[in-house]
Amino acid sequence: MSTENSSVEAAKKPAKPTWTRRRFLKVTALGLIGSGAAAGLYANQIEPHWIDVVRRDMPIENLPNSLHNKTLIQISDLHIGPIVDDDYMRDALGLVSQLKPDILAITGDFMTYRSPGVLDKTISHLKDFDGGQLATVAIPGNHDFGHMFADVALCDRLTDRLASLNIRILRNESALVEGLRILGVDDMWGPLFNVEEALNDYDPSEASLALCHNPDAVDCKGWGEYRGWILSGHTHGGQCRVPFFRPPILPVVNREYVAGEVQLADGRQVYINRGLGYLRKIRFAVRPEITVFTLRQDSRVA
Repeated sequence: MSTENSSVEAAKKPAKPTWTRRRFLKVTALGLIGSGAAAGLYANQIEPHWIDVVRRDMPIENLPNSLHNKTLIQISDLHIGPIVDDDYMRDALGLVSQLKPDILAITGDFMTYRSPGVLDKTISHLKDFDGGQLATVAIPGNHDFGHMFADVALCDRLTDRLASLNIRILRNESALVEGLRILGVDDMWGPLFNVEEALNDYDPSEASLALCHNPDAVDCKGWGEYRGWILSGHTHGGQCRVPFFRPPILPVVNREYVAGEVQLADGRQVYINRGLGYLRKIRFAVRPEITVFTLRQDSRVA
């Protein structure tokens, strides 16, 4: 082969890239920008509406035979209003109906109240909703009291209108459902919070369950001899977190109260639902949650 042909062949071969420090930093930066954009798209468009149906047992002392193996579904923090997508919320409530709970418990923040029309929208979302086959019980959250969480009249109107849909909001009171005493505490940040009043009908020999929107309230005085489950919401699980780390933003004093079950030292246990809605349309590693509890007779009881 001539020297001239060899030169032509060599010219046809692409030159290998030279990995300079500048080139490496540029490619790395572009990769990070692309990854960040993908993560942002996921956190805004996918995870806020990607519901996690969590299934777990709920052993309760003195549970009547008729409720053993029945389902109690907890949802929380719907935040119906100007921020949460309406079609998503209708689909989410439709999914709850499809799961056919025997008892449905809604642990507060039905709405994010910014204008008078929000109450009507909340009722519109819930009017064709199939709740618990035995009962649907609920408690108010701080946002159900409107501006500064202090509008008692607004929460009263919500309570009355939900009652017409067979959704009973417990305002420092209890309801007896097939032998299960469900105790409802008014919101901790609202003006009517009173644990002692909510537990007026508590009987240690009776199967009991408590609903309390803000998990910080479990550290307040007034729980007395109560031992058992407390279902909460409020935190949204922090909405965003780096895996294996606690979320940087949580609306609670006790940073142990993030999501899921937390055992308390006195024998109570609180379960914190991550909620269905959001105050900002962003979730990362904290999917919205529907919790399906299977009621069990406590194994400690013969």
